[in-house]
Amino acid sequence: MSGNVFLLTLAVFVASCRMVMARGKFLVPHRHASFVNDGLAIGLYGGVQLGNLLATVFVRGGRFYIKRTCQKLVYADQPLRIGSDDPAAEIRKRSEESA
Repeated sequence: MSGNVFLLTLAVFVASCRMVMARGKFLVPHRHASFVNDGLAIGLYGGVQLGNLLATVFVRGGRFYIKRTCQKLVYADQPLRIGSDDPAAEIRKRSEESA
């Protein structure tokens, strides 16, 4: 799950950086002065934004992952509540049908 979170976070971050750079084309003649004077602040801001985006995606993805896991557990636990004689065979049969 964490690999997917990092990949999605980096994709969104790179897309947002490209959008900001496209909107700031008028700053091209002053880019050297901007990076010399404000490079550290720009880098820190980008790092904080990346961290916030990573946390947001991780929390949202975790909720989705937990929801799917709970649905699978309820599905597997259903034959036990019905009172089936052989719950393992019932689960195996259902998993073969879904595959």
